[in-house]
Amino acid sequence: MRCRAVVAAVVVVAGACAAPSAEPPGRAEIEGELERLFDDVWQRSLEQSVLLRVREGLAVVALDDLTHAGFLADLERSMEWLERLEAIDLSAVDRKQALGAEALRWRLETALEGERWFWHEGFLTPYLSPLPDLRQVFSSRPVATRAERLDYLPLLAQVPGYLAQIEDRARGQAERGIAVWKDNLAPCVALVRALSAPLDEGPFGVATERFGDIAASQLAEFQASVGAVVSGEIAAAVESLAVYLEGPYAEVAPDGVGAAQWPDGEEYYRFATRRSTTMDVTPAEVHEIGNELVAEMEADMASIRSEVDPEVSRDAFRADLRTNERFFPTAPEEVGERLMVAAADMDAVVDRLFASRPDAPYAARRLDPTLEASQTYGYYDPPRSDQPEGIYFFNGSRLDERSWLNLRAVSLHELIPGHHFHIGRQLADPDLPQFRRGDWHGAFTEGWGSYATWLGVEAGIYDEDPYSRYGMYILEIFLATRLVVDTGMNVFGWTLEEGREYMREHTLESETQIATESLRYAADMPAQALAYQMGKLKFIELRERAAQSLGERFDVRRFHEAILENGSLPMSVLERHIDRWIEEERERSG
Repeated sequence: MRCRAVVAAVVVVAGACAAPSAEPPGRAEIEGELERLFDDVWQRSLEQSVLLRVREGLAVVALDDLTHAGFLADLERSMEWLERLEAIDLSAVDRKQALGAEALRWRLETALEGERWFWHEGFLTPYLSPLPDLRQVFSSRPVATRAERLDYLPLLAQVPGYLAQIEDRARGQAERGIAVWKDNLAPCVALVRALSAPLDEGPFGVATERFGDIAASQLAEFQASVGAVVSGEIAAAVESLAVYLEGPYAEVAPDGVGAAQWPDGEEYYRFATRRSTTMDVTPAEVHEIGNELVAEMEADMASIRSEVDPEVSRDAFRADLRTNERFFPTAPEEVGERLMVAAADMDAVVDRLFASRPDAPYAARRLDPTLEASQTYGYYDPPRSDQPEGIYFFNGSRLDERSWLNLRAVSLHELIPGHHFHIGRQLADPDLPQFRRGDWHGAFTEGWGSYATWLGVEAGIYDEDPYSRYGMYILEIFLATRLVVDTGMNVFGWTLEEGREYMREHTLESETQIATESLRYAADMPAQALAYQMGKLKFIELRERAAQSLGERFDVRRFHEAILENGSLPMSVLERHIDRWIEEERERSG
């Protein structure tokens, strides 16, 4: 799909030999046009995403459009936006606006490149399924007033059509020889069937405390109306989709894993690799980088083992780390304490590395135990109006499988100077257009988290305890193996068991973790996990480039400010920005 040319019209004044040339637009006019484009993108994002509307506190009146026709309409809009963007003179706007425009261009061009891959994109597997979103949408709906309850029912009535869209997509994939790996199909069906669970278990039931002061008769009437829709139209749509997935779809589901088994699967994975890393790299290059990185980390870990005990073998040392009770927390509270101690240690020295820090405080708290089975580690939740702290919610379950060795590294990744420094700052930046405040690129966001862990070495956070240093490598080598295993299973013919065996050899993850993670790479989200270490390596590369170019004039605090002050960017855009920044620093310092 090519972008149509933008043709400028020439206005001819009657009776004149030639029209005078129009005044070129001024800076204010150019900036205004760019801001209008940014706002159009933001408004469309609000229309497209029910979760974004929930996050912004806006009413949800329609569920997301999952159809191919809707996808093509979005591509047409992306083409129009790209034409508008190309007509704007970005040299006339400030740096932050120009970088936002470059990030938007990358997004639009990537969307247009992805036109042919609609049917390859996953949407049934647990990581990617839109079905869990329904629980969040309906659990956030107010129902205290009669008008709010009346608004609830029309949205609920859209669910059967939403499920029909998913079934149409599944059929479209199967017709093209694209399907979920056979052994991964059962959890996909389980997600579907969970929608027709009894109201007190499923996503559509409304807890009594949400109604406020309501007459018993009105409550009973509303619950009966909801129950009728769930047990009627929704249950029928659920059964139709589940029966199709368990029947005709399962018959074409492949026995092996990886994108290469699909028609044009290798080419799709190459596209997914570029999109995930936001860099022009191939799967073969990523695979080689991963092997080299794992080898380097293994050598560093061997050095630490020798420091602890020169006589101990690798296998004996690893076995001790896996089984010795002293390496495992005794209670969830200990996990939180260790995370916060590490954050405080980094907080004490972070000003040596950063010129500014977020205003919001930070904390580590345990996840809701009911959510822990679905979370590998946990997640960072940024500050907002109803939550002034940036919080890392950690998984406090199965402590016999969760060594504390990597907790200092995890703390730096999630809190200071990782996600809290980046995400908290980006969401609160009034100088970023609204669409840019929530514009995330995995290679930047997760790459920054991993880079923050690496900064702990420079800051001396792991110096006092060789086991914590080793724990940092336990976390980082786990992320590094992704580069090898993900590419191996998706394009180089590795089986699932070969991928798992590689992880057993080079990581200290549990069998449960290895099983779920390897499925994520090969059957749920091909190429997504490449972003973490590839992003970190790019940050390190750019820092080394700046330090070598500037010599004694290099200031790491100014470098980090140049990285973070513009929010998340595709790494290709960030690289051009830092190259310009290096030239400006050279001129600034004479």
